[in-house]
Amino acid sequence: MKLNKRDLILDYIIEAYLDENTPIGSTELGLRMDGLIPASTIRVYFKKLNDEGAIKQLHVSSGRIPTTSTMKKYWLERLDLSEKIDINDEEALADVVSKFNIYCMIFSSDYEILEEVINHKDRFIILSFDKGEIILKFNSKVYSFLSNLIGIELSALEKISIQIGLSELRTKIRELKNSKIEFIANETVAYKIFNDERFKMLLNPSITTRFNQNIIFSPIFDKGFMGIKRDVVYKNSDATMLCAGSVYEDYEKFFNNIMEAA
Repeated sequence: MKLNKRDLILDYIIEAYLDENTPIGSTELGLRMDGLIPASTIRVYFKKLNDEGAIKQLHVSSGRIPTTSTMKKYWLERLDLSEKIDINDEEALADVVSKFNIYCMIFSSDYEILEEVINHKDRFIILSFDKGEIILKFNSKVYSFLSNLIGIELSALEKISIQIGLSELRTKIRELKNSKIEFIANETVAYKIFNDERFKMLLNPSITTRFNQNIIFSPIFDKGFMGIKRDVVYKNSDATMLCAGSVYEDYEKFFNNIMEAA
């Protein structure tokens, strides 16, 4: 689809800021656009975009940068997360992640299937998954309920445990998912996102139960930050990648680099 001048200029402003992380002026943007639109016209659109709240000026004499609301819209429209990333080289992945100011975790538990529910002498309920198990105190109603859920994925079972208040099951699922973390990097970014104890929730795979779509912003993340959940194949097994950081980080380049290197 051909972009109009307004959208074209805004896209160039966003791309310039993602590349340089500095405000850009009309003359610089004109050069970046190879003279496609004259600087005088760009200045007119700067004012329009500023009035719309799409861009802002940090200082009177500075250039413009996109607003956080613009970046939210940009990533929702720009990122295609439908393709699974195939990752086999952990060292290459670590090298890519180290170049970006983005928190990254990969865990392999969400796709585990509940294969069997066992009543052990009316003392324990054993939930057997394809790659692990959970042991609960016996309760006949809980046992009967869980027996009807054989074949369910762990991620769906976790959501159910939250919805109906099975706190022991929820806790045990969180522990199991923590044990299935395959890769984690840039934990300091997780802390910077919140600057308080809330950062710990980013270190636990169960935060993905709060994702109602693959890209989320507030209220889970503070203004200016975002989280991404993406399906991957990690060392030949289905897994989930969780990423988080500023809306001004280049997530498209981040994922492209991972696909090329890892």
